[in-house]
Amino acid sequence: LIDILKQKLVWYKIAKVFPVVKGSNSKTVIFRGFNRLALALTPLVEGVTPAGTNLTMNSITAVLSQYGDFTYITDVAEFLYDRSLIKDASDVLGIQSSETIDTTIMNVVASGTNVIYGNGTVNARNLVTAAMTLTTTLITRDVRFLERNNVEKFSAMPMIGSAYALVTHPDVIYDLRLDSSFINAVNYSSPTPSNEYRGDLFTGEVGYWMGGRIISTTLSPVFVGQGSGGVNVYGVLCFGKGAYAVSEFSGGLQTFIHTGGVQDTSDPLEQRSTVGWKWEGTTAILDNLRLRSEERRVGKE
Repeated sequence: LIDILKQKLVWYKIAKVFPVVKGSNSKTVIFRGFNRLALALTPLVEGVTPAGTNLTMNSITAVLSQYGDFTYITDVAEFLYDRSLIKDASDVLGIQSSETIDTTIMNVVASGTNVIYGNGTVNARNLVTAAMTLTTTLITRDVRFLERNNVEKFSAMPMIGSAYALVTHPDVIYDLRLDSSFINAVNYSSPTPSNEYRGDLFTGEVGYWMGGRIISTTLSPVFVGQGSGGVNVYGVLCFGKGAYAVSEFSGGLQTFIHTGGVQDTSDPLEQRSTVGWKWEGTTAILDNLRLRSEERRVGKE
């Protein structure tokens, strides 16, 4: 059987996931957290009770939505197929469901308000030109933005360890591999590094770079024809721990396989089976200071 080419899943894996339990009485999810307090730098006066400070809370709301799909399998197709058609259909729908969920999450994360267009000299997507590509300098600027806001790095990113996540499209990664600073690092790296988890720059793989764990996936924002002269503009999302969260019905993704039976009067001759899935969830950006969105053109096709 010819395998389906799968997109690399990122967004659900990195998210903070909060379950919605049965009996919650609302489809609106509220994410809450306390705001920082100003530092208490004024010395206390002996015997005098200070005024104290009230706590304030920040709340983010999001509304749950339901997604799903199914397919029919006829008794004739199941009989003539030389494999388990229900199993294969389940695999195909599994790919569809996981990529659907990841795409809904990505669409929300890509809507962050801290946006840098192109190389920072323009202030709108339609002004991004073909020359404005991803470089080491721009990655360093993203990491500085997060560090200056005291954004916590991921403590358990795959293999690399403490780092920010930088997620973008393979077309953008192509430009990065042509960046002179990146090329110099490739040339300098040892082919037999003592740290096998350092990110294998010697073979040209994108791993840890300038404080960010660079992740290449086609599940990244692409704004087709929206740049200067109608060029495509690609999103580059750099973020730290706690930037966004996902809330879903407890139990997460549900799958359904119905093969009919004596109680199913809608299919009295048992000619059809169905395979499907359903997911109810939502995504919210928790803190825009933990998320940096860059939009730039791919310089090479």
